[in-house]
Amino acid sequence: MNQLRGRLQNASRARLPMILAVYILCQPLIDVLTGLGAQAEHPVTVGVVVRSLAIVLAFLYAVFVSDFPGKKRWMIYTGVLVGYLALFMVYMFTLGGLSLCVGNVKEVVKTFFAPFVLIFLWAVYKQFGYLVTCETIAWAGGLYASVIPIAVATRTSFVSYGNSGYGYRGWFYAANEVGCIMAIAAPFTIWYCLEVFPTVTKKTWWKAVLAAWALVAVAISANSLGTKIIFGFTALYCAAAFVWQLVRLVREPSRKHIIQATAMGAMLVITLASFLGSPLQSYLNRIYGPLLDNEPEITLASWGEEIERAADGTWLYELIKANPALKRVDQILSRRFISASPAVQVYTESGLAGKLLGIGYANASAYSREMYFMVELDPLGILVRHGIVGFILYYVPYLWFIGWSIVQFFKRPAQRLASLRCATTLYCTLAGFAISVIAGHALVSPAVATFVLVVGMQLWAQIQEQNKLPKGQKA
Repeated sequence: MNQLRGRLQNASRARLPMILAVYILCQPLIDVLTGLGAQAEHPVTVGVVVRSLAIVLAFLYAVFVSDFPGKKRWMIYTGVLVGYLALFMVYMFTLGGLSLCVGNVKEVVKTFFAPFVLIFLWAVYKQFGYLVTCETIAWAGGLYASVIPIAVATRTSFVSYGNSGYGYRGWFYAANEVGCIMAIAAPFTIWYCLEVFPTVTKKTWWKAVLAAWALVAVAISANSLGTKIIFGFTALYCAAAFVWQLVRLVREPSRKHIIQATAMGAMLVITLASFLGSPLQSYLNRIYGPLLDNEPEITLASWGEEIERAADGTWLYELIKANPALKRVDQILSRRFISASPAVQVYTESGLAGKLLGIGYANASAYSREMYFMVELDPLGILVRHGIVGFILYYVPYLWFIGWSIVQFFKRPAQRLASLRCATTLYCTLAGFAISVIAGHALVSPAVATFVLVVGMQLWAQIQEQNKLPKGQKA
């Protein structure tokens, strides 16, 4: 057994970097095949198969193959997670038998993809010093961005939201998920393209073409997808990076910095100019704006009566109706509180076991009402679906990491901002957290969680590297 483990570790040392890089680069392909499969109404999609296999292999490697400093503590955490899930399933069995347990399996696997894959990534990092590189994330972001303009140009794109008719999601399955992924990965694509431009020669002109295409694809996708998240985070990053490049140009005038500042300025202009006449602008003007103004016809067409019927009689819905400020927040968040109100009602009505372990995802006869809609906001969803215990095990460590990242930034702000690579990694980490809180789909969606994890690991490593240097010295 020890010989087999040693062979697996040696093979991992040689091949894991390539395997992980290929896995990240294949994420756009996996999501395209998932979208096409869902469009064809296949009962099982590529994404479900590949990511389910990934979490199983990650678990087996971390537990049985890896050998790294501090493994005992991480294995205790792994055991606690497994123990919680066992208790959760026992509780589901007491409520609805085996059928309710089976009904929860799919969503439980999706939700707990993140912590188990994190344990695997940490094991690989501590044992071999390997991380998914920023360049790999950048290439993946460019591939995601490229799909949408190609699909739109060939008139084969799926519509993002059927009830509004605005936005194009390429050949991807879910507009929200691909928007979240691009909001996290696209800034790396922009950063990498800025690194490429100054290195282009007459013989490597094709690099400039690819980099220019990637930037244009990001700008077009940010406006074509029809979601506020990707446009907002992309435009904000472009503006911040442009200011960063101007400051660097003033301090260190050079051909390289002139090229980078010019490219970043062009990217910002293209992103903002693409907004004019875009599906996003049409959605904001014709759907989202009237929804905020409570126009009844638009509200009924976009959100329908089903959500009102499902929420009727819940304390959260009554609170929203009675509180204008909360109602406005709910409208800005595209009624995420109202859609969550049936599940929140069931959770608050549950006994001690339900509050500690959660109510799960599937309907049960023991519940006072059916839970028609997703609880999209990650913190609220994890609390309701997995209770106080699940929230403490799952989301509190994430909150700790975000708090640690912010504290580390303010300890050495000049050093963090001196590197656009580090600043980009910090920006994308905080963007992932903001998405988790205000939109959801960041941690509980395996596709998005993959990028949240690899970016977070990069930030951890970069900060640790900088902290070894004297303050003010560039890494």
